[in-house]
Amino acid sequence: MSQSKKSQVSKWAVIGFLMFGIAGIFGLGSLVTRAIEKVSSGHGLDTYRTVWLVEFNYIGLLVLVGSFILIFLIGAIMHFVEFLQLRALEKKYGSRNENT
Repeated sequence: MSQSKKSQVSKWAVIGFLMFGIAGIFGLGSLVTRAIEKVSSGHGLDTYRTVWLVEFNYIGLLVLVGSFILIFLIGAIMHFVEFLQLRALEKKYGSRNENT
């Protein structure tokens, strides 16, 4: 009985995590869309206050989002290269499970 309750709690946690993640993606998309509209209309250096009362501008927001995308791409490339190296080592020396 405790196992079914535990799996049910984890299902609700996953559902909640997905819902908040989707809401966050839509919120960030809305913010980026607004920033692109402001920059294209010539108001890219207008400042606005964030939730934490920090002054920020729309060009800075686009640079920040672009740098996050670049960082995630570099991380994915590094992970893929590491995966290829690990696969080459396992092909050359065998799997780790065989030696233990």
